[in-house]
Amino acid sequence: MTYCLSLLCHEGIVCLSDSRTSAGVDNIRIQPKMRIYHDADRVICLMNSGNLSLTQSAVALIEEDMLIGRSDPGYPTLLNQPTMYEVARYVGTKIREVDKTDRAALQSSGLRFNINSLISGQIRGLEHQIFQVYPEGNSVHASIESPFLQIGEFKYGKPILDRGFTFHTPLAEAVKFGLLSLETTMKSNVSVGTPFDIFCYERDSFEVRYRVRLQGDDEYLQEVRTLWQQGLIALVNDIPGIDFDCYVEPRTTPEVPAGS
Repeated sequence: MTYCLSLLCHEGIVCLSDSRTSAGVDNIRIQPKMRIYHDADRVICLMNSGNLSLTQSAVALIEEDMLIGRSDPGYPTLLNQPTMYEVARYVGTKIREVDKTDRAALQSSGLRFNINSLISGQIRGLEHQIFQVYPEGNSVHASIESPFLQIGEFKYGKPILDRGFTFHTPLAEAVKFGLLSLETTMKSNVSVGTPFDIFCYERDSFEVRYRVRLQGDDEYLQEVRTLWQQGLIALVNDIPGIDFDCYVEPRTTPEVPAGS
């Protein structure tokens, strides 16, 4: 399992992913989930969750098209789609190609076809956007009202985003929200783990300027983890205790029948 997250802000986009592909006492593997493609007119971040062989197949098809596109500019690739929606549709076609090749064999072995993708970025002249592409190849996009999308093991990291993150959250603060969302998920689920990949894209910059990988023993990650835990404990201590007496119904003396 994995956890990937894209946050849509007025100032740009934050993308985060863990790097764990399997988990167990004696079965832990590391594989980056984030890929960034860019040229002078666009920046696109692609993150995938699901069966590793399937996601790697989809990425291989995407990158093979790029190689062909170098000698044939008219050949459709990730980097020549006219809009971010068309980029998402293009990725969907590659997922469907893998589906046609592998779904039957997977199902015969009792496995699910489970590729999910997050596509985030901006094409010059258009707004920055985030899309999620499902295993069937269709997609949805983030919005001002619903400004983040998640794939993988996301249920533990969603509450903090629901409570604190909005489209108008400053980009620097969005990075903190995203990192806490990953750290909280890792705390509760062994299938999510470091290293964490973080990409912070400034709207209209068309540059891959802020990108980092945090290892498990990273000093900043350790500080975030410590401050978050201490802050939660302090906040709980500051919340007034419940007054149980207010909820106790007054006792009444039962009536005794006459002559008893």
